[in-house]
Amino acid sequence: SVTSQLEALVDLWRGLRPTDIFSRIVGPKTPRRLLLGVAEALGVPGVRARSLLDASPLRRNLDRWIDFPQIAENVRNGEIDAACAVATALDGTPVGFVHGGDPSALDAASEDIRYVSTTLTSEHVRASAAIPVLFPPVRIGSPKSAAGYYIDGSTRLNTPIKPAIDLGAARVIVVGFEPLVAPRRRRRPDRPPQLSDIAANVLDGLLLDQVKYDMHRLAAINSFFAEDGLTHGTVRSARAYRVARGRRPYRRISYAFVTPRRERELGALAEKVFAERCSGLAGLLRADFLLLGRMLGSANQSRGELLSFLLFDEAYIDVLIEAGKRDARRWLARHPAFWCADSSHDFDLDPLRAESEHEIARLDEWRALQRR
Repeated sequence: SVTSQLEALVDLWRGLRPTDIFSRIVGPKTPRRLLLGVAEALGVPGVRARSLLDASPLRRNLDRWIDFPQIAENVRNGEIDAACAVATALDGTPVGFVHGGDPSALDAASEDIRYVSTTLTSEHVRASAAIPVLFPPVRIGSPKSAAGYYIDGSTRLNTPIKPAIDLGAARVIVVGFEPLVAPRRRRRPDRPPQLSDIAANVLDGLLLDQVKYDMHRLAAINSFFAEDGLTHGTVRSARAYRVARGRRPYRRISYAFVTPRRERELGALAEKVFAERCSGLAGLLRADFLLLGRMLGSANQSRGELLSFLLFDEAYIDVLIEAGKRDARRWLARHPAFWCADSSHDFDLDPLRAESEHEIARLDEWRALQRR
């Protein structure tokens, strides 16, 4: 049943330990790893330090955690239409590896993403999560037409919801890391930025902000460009633009969007758990996290943002699960029917002004036709 599968997923997450994802940082190989990093920084020929962390355990465990043959069976028997993992090739091209769907329609689905048909395996999933610098690039061998090394798909794909819509989804469930509301203007610190400040800012831009911005894009399309009976069609220029580019007209997409209530909440939770688990003598039992925390800088909000990507700790996972439940209940309280497509409800869009803008656009089009 769905309930039993969800319970199994939660149990899997609660059972995760850091060594299930990456090798120990503090150990016999530590001096060698540090020397490799220094040698590459100095430009020593033939030396390559591929990443900060060794993700060999993740490679071994993914096939145990994810039943890839069952995904293939679900596609064959129609339980799901398709499954997709997006990664970025080292030449900067986002590639969607698609199991199922309509292969003949993949090439015409998007100009921004190259879609290829394949059977999904753990290498596709690892590549889609290979955060640059932290984890090494992953070589994908199938299909041969797209073979090569890949990193996290969001590094070049600034519309992370787009693959689901390209493949025909009419409704999307999105889990975000930041609230939809515009951030308050922060007070700029007078001190020089630390490395953790710069790294956190880069990762936020690559991995977090794009989800929020793409949701705003979806809201704009729903309100002003999507064809739907409720909006009485769309502005003809929007349809003409899509048709001229060989694309289907914009569709109205329903969504459920679950996010934290406060900005940078997950980073603050990570920093709090780290301080509780790695301070004093207790920190000596978690030498990997202690060293990682020191490498990322002193205790501050930026370090917490970075730790939130790496803190595969049972205490932090428990905190995240409870935070997720709370945020999901908050969505359901606002959306009893679960789905929403009304941008005025979640994006502070004035529905009367939106309708007025529609009328102005239609009037402008009518006037343009009269002048011909």
